[in-house]
Amino acid sequence: MCFSTIRTKRIVAVAMSTRRAAMEPHQSNRRSVRSPRRPIGLKLNEDPRYSDLGICGPLRADMKEQTQYCGMFVTPTLRNVASRSVFFHNGVFHTLQEVVDFYNFRDVAPRKIYQHTLQGQAVKYDDLPTQYRTNIDIQGPPFNRKLGDEPAMTSQEEADIIAFLKTLTDDYTPTP
Repeated sequence: MCFSTIRTKRIVAVAMSTRRAAMEPHQSNRRSVRSPRRPIGLKLNEDPRYSDLGICGPLRADMKEQTQYCGMFVTPTLRNVASRSVFFHNGVFHTLQEVVDFYNFRDVAPRKIYQHTLQGQAVKYDDLPTQYRTNIDIQGPPFNRKLGDEPAMTSQEEADIIAFLKTLTDDYTPTP
């Protein structure tokens, strides 16, 4: 699936559920991987000057001065991940396949993930202000690959990961 063809103006009515999931106890993995530009539909995203900087703000004030964390987000639990309808802080992805493709193709084939210019250039990390882009993880696998390299996973390995994630579904219903 080519993500550049996905409509970016989706209504994301349940996006706040991913924020709630991110606050579940015993989840403290912080990492900046940067998804494509946020969709229209989340009220805050309608302002082109707004950037969700994750751990360092703007909705969170206690880490505002810790700019090395700008663009990093607390990883939500994987429990019931297959039953979610939106993923990532900005609600841009709607299926596990899109999420796994993001991790697999972000650096080796960014045009599959990010919007691109009329000249065909992928616009990576377009929802993070330029001064914080050095916080993005480009060291650890699968992000240590370069444009044109082979993806970290085969399509079968992607399918295996998705099948595993689906096994983490149970009857749990969060209380409001």
